[in-house]
This record gives sequence, structure tokens and C-alpha cells, in this order.
Amino acid sequence: MQIIDTGRAACMIQPVRTNKLNEEEVQVLLAKYSSTGDLSIRDQIVLQYTNLVESVARRFAGACEPVEDLVQEGYIGLITSVDLYDPSKGVKFSTYATHFVIGQIKHYLRDKGKIIKEPAWLQELNQRMSRVIDSLSQKHGRPPTEREIGEVMNLPEETVAELLTTREVFKVSSLDAGTDREDGTGYPVDTEKIKDQKCTTFQLPIEDKIVLETAMDRLKAIEQRVIYEFFYLDLNQTEIARKLNISCNYVSHILRNSTKKLKKFLMTEEIRDTQMQVTQLSKRLQDQTRALEELTVVDSLTGTYNRKYFLERLDEETNRAKRYGYPVSIVLIHIDLPEAVGEVTRMIRFDDIMQQAADKIRQSIRKADVLARLQDDVFAIILPHTGSNAANVASRLSKMLSSGPFQTAQSGETVSAEVNTSWAIYPTQTETAQDLFNLACENLGIETDLNQLPRAA
Repeated sequence: MQIIDTGRAACMIQPVRTNKLNEEEVQVLLAKYSSTGDLSIRDQIVLQYTNLVESVARRFAGACEPVEDLVQEGYIGLITSVDLYDPSKGVKFSTYATHFVIGQIKHYLRDKGKIIKEPAWLQELNQRMSRVIDSLSQKHGRPPTEREIGEVMNLPEETVAELLTTREVFKVSSLDAGTDREDGTGYPVDTEKIKDQKCTTFQLPIEDKIVLETAMDRLKAIEQRVIYEFFYLDLNQTEIARKLNISCNYVSHILRNSTKKLKKFLMTEEIRDTQMQVTQLSKRLQDQTRALEELTVVDSLTGTYNRKYFLERLDEETNRAKRYGYPVSIVLIHIDLPEAVGEVTRMIRFDDIMQQAADKIRQSIRKADVLARLQDDVFAIILPHTGSNAANVASRLSKMLSSGPFQTAQSGETVSAEVNTSWAIYPTQTETAQDLFNLACENLGIETDLNQLPRAA
């Protein structure tokens, strides 16, 4: 076997058959190479793992790259693993080498993709620019200037120059890309990728920016930071992990879960409208918190109704029940974490648990029932046309929520919750909506001062 170690591009490896050594013999060779640096010993070690490299390379056969090229990249990773392996650590070499082989092939595919794959948004913008250039060339009888192109496309001159530069960079991929589409259809243009603060043509409307800002504020600090680094600074996951001193897997997990949260926030129209109203008013009326509370009926975290709306609906439902002679009940649900959970962990995890609990309760009750968040850790449900069966509903919800477990965004961990419930029935137990509410709160052990949020007794 001949190994030409003159850099990544020139490294060519031609494996030949050799006697197979056992793990102990390989460890002896590794220790000898670590102390002497003899390249012939390294060649002997590399030959022992040709099957490993070829096996790993075949896993990536669907990446549209020749397997022979992938095998060569795998050998580069194998050589690197031999150079960096420390026999004193006690790590099995085959396991250690596999990580380097896979990593090298992935880096090769990633770099290859950056060379030949033009982003969809940039491809669409370049196609649009081509049509503008053709039109201006016909109009003026000469190639247009960057300023003339910018005036038609409503882009700054600096941005046009940057786009023209990228057209040259991606010419390697345009050979197989075909001609520009004439129908004007294509992918959405992502001009935020063009790093020019003057580019304002495709900016979001102010209403959407407010909604997005509000949704981002509801994410945890680490989630906001990762999203900002990935989508706004255009860093990849490895760069973010290195910058924040966390693992790549954790960065991937945060991106996956935080984008799901944002999607959920933005797709709920009622929450979207309510939050936009609250955000706009809060900028003008900083000192008028009471006025803001009057304008919203939805809890921003869980998407359920808030306490104010719950009390109004309870009064309406009891009056309706009195008028038409049917029962109405309320069920209160208190959710807590076990005492073993520390305060810091409790603060980090509790929002995740309340969101999931709200979803589970919503799926387990009727559409006619009214679900609200009475306070931080208490949900309340109005059950029209329900009498003694309220006890069964409370029991069923308690078992369902206690069985858990709830998954938290913090490393995907799970945690169980402690659940207590109470209920009250009108008109068999009480005569007014206030009495109905007071009885349920008393059974759960919380105070019911209507001028304040109820607090745990």
C-alpha cells in the first residue's frame, strides 16, 4: 500500500491484502507508533481497517457521490484517528476510528454541497436579476449598471454587486441547472440572507414582526440565542455549539423544539391577535397594566382562557342553567412538581409542563367545556349540563395528568407531576356562581379574593 500524505486533495490510498491482526496486536502497533512516529507502522495499522472504511463509506452511497471518493475520504479520517489516538486513554481503537471516518465523510459531503448547491432563495433572486438585466440590455442597447439594476429591483447598489459576485461563485452548479424559468414561479426569496441592512423590499409587515417578536419572547433565553445565531447570523450548528459551549446534539434539539413552539404560537389565530393587541398597547401604555388585562382573554403561555374570562363565563353559564333548569359544574386542577425537584430546575421546566398539561386537558374534554388557567399552577374547567359526573371527570383528568410523564425542552428529559383536583356543582351544592367558585377553591385549598388572583393557602 502506498500513502501519499501531501494534503487532503492529493491523498490516494490503494489498499492491499495483509495479515489480519487481533485487537491486542493492533494496540501494540498503536503504542509503538505513538512513541516513534514511524509512518510504516501507521500504514500497517491503516491496512487492518480497510473493511471498516469501506463499510462506513457505503452507508453514504445515496449521497450522489462516487463510493470510491467516499472511501478515500474515509481513509483520511482513519489516518487522522491513528495520528491522534492516545493508547493510554483505554478507548477501543475501532470505535475511536469509526467516529473520525464518519466525520471526515460528512465534512466532505457538506463542503461538496456548499460548492455545487445553490440555495433556492438565491437561485430565485438570480433568475429575477437575469430577467431584469436582459430587459435593461434591450432597452439601453448595452449592459446595465449596478445602479440601474438596483432601481428596477428596489435593491441597494451594494446588494446588487454582492449578488453579481455570488452568480460567479455558483456558476459550477449552473451547468446542470437548465435555463431560467420564464413563468415567474419559484421559491420564496430570502433576502435576509443578503447581509445588507438597506435591503427593505421583502421585509415582514410590522404586524407580523410584532407577532414574531412576541412569540420569540415566550421562548427560553437559550432557545432565543440559538435561533438568533442560526437564522439571523447564519451560523451552522457546529459553530453555534462551539460558541455557546454546548453539544451539537443539544443545538439540534433546541432548534427542533423551539421552532415547533414558534409554529404553535403563530398558528393559533386567537393568541396571535390577542398578543399583538397587548404588545402594541404595552408600548404606549406602560403604566396601565390593568387596562391591558381587560383587553385579553387568553393566557399567553398555554393558549387557554384567563381567570377574568373564566369568571365572566361562569356567571353566564350559571344564569343560563338557572333559566333552563340544567346543572353546571366546575373542576379545578392543581399541578405541582415533586419536592425532590430543585427550585432552579422547577423554574426551567414548569412552563413546558403547563403547556403540555393544557394540551392534554383540551384533548380530554368536550368542545362545549371552557378551559382556563386560573393561576400559575391551577387550571379551571366549566362543565355545562354536568352534575354528579363532575367527580368522574376530575378523577379521570387527575389520573391522566399524574401518569405523565411530561417531556421538557431541557435535554429532552421527562418529569412526573403531582396533581390535585376539586369540583363543585350548581344548583345541588350552591345557589350562585360566586358560591360555586368559592366552594371549588375551598375544596382545593386556595383563596378566592375576586380583586386578586387566587393564591395557595
